[in-house]
Amino acid sequence: MAPSRSASCCCPPRPRLSAGPEKVAFPSGDQRSVLYADVDRPDIKQVRRLFAAPETARGARAGAPRPARALLTMEIYAARTDDRGEPLRDGNGRLVRGDLTAVFVMEKRAGWGAEYPDDLRNGEWEYARFTADGRSGPADTRACLGCHKPKAAQAYVFSSEKLIGAR
Repeated sequence: MAPSRSASCCCPPRPRLSAGPEKVAFPSGDQRSVLYADVDRPDIKQVRRLFAAPETARGARAGAPRPARALLTMEIYAARTDDRGEPLRDGNGRLVRGDLTAVFVMEKRAGWGAEYPDDLRNGEWEYARFTADGRSGPADTRACLGCHKPKAAQAYVFSSEKLIGAR
């Protein structure tokens, strides 16, 4: 059966996609147990902590491709600032973490991503944003897909080298 056209529009309705962040659940503590990188972003006054599920980290260390069920988490913290709004640094020159503001999750499952157009598809990865208390955040993940797309050779992961070295 052909899709119906709206009387007020000459374009067919967009197909409903089953892709999207609603597939990704907020990760439990054990799924975030391997801290593999801390990333300071003074330009945007953020500290990012990168975690992998244990099996994802083990596979990366072994040089295996990211398997289905791979799970990566990025916790976003506001950097603490001084009276002038400049980020504070600790004795090692690292930004000082303030409050947790968001949690971003990349999850890979067999068959995921097929509904995306080629210019956005990131293999079988889905992305989701959560608030600090684990509630679903904004649902539009096109920015995540577009940003990670150029990293196809690194399994769409910006921090692949750090993940490979995770202990």
